Amino acid sequence: MFKGILQLFAKEALKDPFGVKKRLPALMELITGTTGYHTKRKIDPTEFVEMPKWVWDSASSKMVKKGTQKVYPNKKWSYMMHEPKRKTTKELWRGETIHPDEQYISKAGIEHAEPGSWYSPNVLESMNYAVRPWKGGMGNEITNPGILRNIKSSDIHKVDPNFNVERGKILDHINLPPNLQELSHISLIPTLIARLRGAGLKEAHILSTIKEILKKKKPSGAADWKFYKRGGIASL
Repeated sequence: MFKGILQLFAKEALKDPFGVKKRLPALMELITGTTGYHTKRKIDPTEFVEMPKWVWDSASSKMVKKGTQKVYPNKKWSYMMHEPKRKTTKELWRGETIHPDEQYISKAGIEHAEPGSWYSPNVLESMNYAVRPWKGGMGNEITNPGILRNIKSSDIHKVDPNFNVERGKILDHINLPPNLQELSHISLIPTLIARLRGAGLKEAHILSTIKEILKKKKPSGAADWKFYKRGGIASL
């Protein structure tokens, strides 16, 4: 059944890859790692990429560059996943480390908004910012793990009914002012799924991550986490 739904989404993607579409729930996209919308392109087998050729040099006991080599495709098709806008954006996401760390702050992002303010309606996109091993091990530290923050659009509009109204009901990539950022919380279950997907079982540090999340407090002293959209210890 689920496979059939993904196949239907794939057909819809071909009609209009970037238009507003019906989407799977965010948690389901996080578990499967896909929106279900893809476009497919046949790869030309004669296409190649010219890359440096590295060989082992026994004299120096290291790899050395020796000319170049042509690398041809090893598959017939390429697939591009699309993240079309939802008909209604009910929640926003942000991937970050549990504690701010200046070494991971995007220099490009600072030019446009304050650090920590960017939120996205796409959980898969946000997941990529929670654990980024290629950026100095970001999100892999035991005492400062990568996490996913969640905020409901309805909570935003309760505080500020006019926020983002010029764009209609669909909230896109936006930067939230500090008073609205305070409405967000660490989403525990999605965070653990994202860590397993991004770091693997061995490096996800599940138990230590849970420990750090349970200790996290808001400036008011309230818990800064929920299992998903609601519910902490009091809901058990």
